[in-house]
Amino acid sequence: MASESELIAALTAVFKSSDANVREGVLIGIGDDGAVIAPSFNKSVLAADMAVEGVHFDRKWSTLREIGAKITAANLADIYAMGGEPKYLLVSAGLTSDFGITEITELAKGIAEEAALVGATVIGGDISRAEQLVISISVFGEVEKPVTRSGAKTGDSVIISGLPGKSAAGLVQLKMGISESDFISAHKKPVVDYQLAKKFQGVNAMCDVSDGLLSELNHIASASGNGIELDSKLISEIPGFKELEAVTKEDIWKLVLSGGEDHVFVATTSSDIPEGAHLIGKVVSGTGVKVSGISNLPATGFRHF
Repeated sequence: MASESELIAALTAVFKSSDANVREGVLIGIGDDGAVIAPSFNKSVLAADMAVEGVHFDRKWSTLREIGAKITAANLADIYAMGGEPKYLLVSAGLTSDFGITEITELAKGIAEEAALVGATVIGGDISRAEQLVISISVFGEVEKPVTRSGAKTGDSVIISGLPGKSAAGLVQLKMGISESDFISAHKKPVVDYQLAKKFQGVNAMCDVSDGLLSELNHIASASGNGIELDSKLISEIPGFKELEAVTKEDIWKLVLSGGEDHVFVATTSSDIPEGAHLIGKVVSGTGVKVSGISNLPATGFRHF
C-alpha cells in the first residue's frame, strides 16, 4: 500500500486538475486542514451517503472508476431530489491494503468525472486504512425552494424521470454469469438525467429512487398523509420496459417496483408535466401505495438492516 502522503498527493492531483479550485465561492480548497467557501444568498441543502464493499458494490464486477462515479451519482441525486443544485463534495474513504497510486487515482477520477457533469467541486475529505473499501461522500448544494416528501396533494399527478429496474436487472444478469449488457452498465454506473431533474424543481414532492419505487412512494405517501395509486399500464409504456421484460427471467414487476440504484426521480405535481417525464399514477385520499393490475406487490425495496 502506498503511504498516506503519496495517496493524498494523488487525490489532490486528480481533484485539483478536474476543477483547478477556481469555482466561484471556493476561497480555500484542497491542501489545508479545511476548505473555506463563501456564503450564498440561497439556502443550503446537505446530504451524505456511505457505500461499503460487499453491500453496495462488488469489485469483481465493477472498476474503481465505475464505483467512484456510481457513489457520487447517488449523492448528487439526493440534492436534486430536494429541488437543489449540488456545489461541493467532501470525500472520505477507508482503503484496503492493496490500494496504491493507480487504484486511488482511478477511484478519484470516477468521482471527479461524475461531479464535473453537474459542475460540482471536490473540496476536501479524509482517508484511512480499512479491512474493506468504504467510501463516504457529503455533498453541499443550494436550493431556493426545497422539495420535500411531505408536499404531495390529493389530485396530484405522479411522474417519474425514467424506467426503474435497470440496475436491478443488471445485477441479476451478473449473478447469472453474463458479463456485458446495457443493464449491467446501468448497474455499474447509472446514467442520471440531471437536466431532467432540474425540470422537476417546481414539483410538490419528490424522491430519488435509490431503494425501490414502492419504497420511495411509501415515504411520500406517509409523509404527506395521502395514498398513491399507480397505473401498471402507464408504467409498461415507459421506453425500455419491453427490453427489460425480455432479458430477465425475474418477475418484471419485482424489478420495476422494488429495484433500486437507478437514481431516477419520482415526484408528484399539480402543474404541467415536465417534458421528458412520464405520468404513472395519481395521489389519492387514503394511505399506502397501490398498483392497478397487480394484487400481490413485491417487497418494498432494499433494506440495510
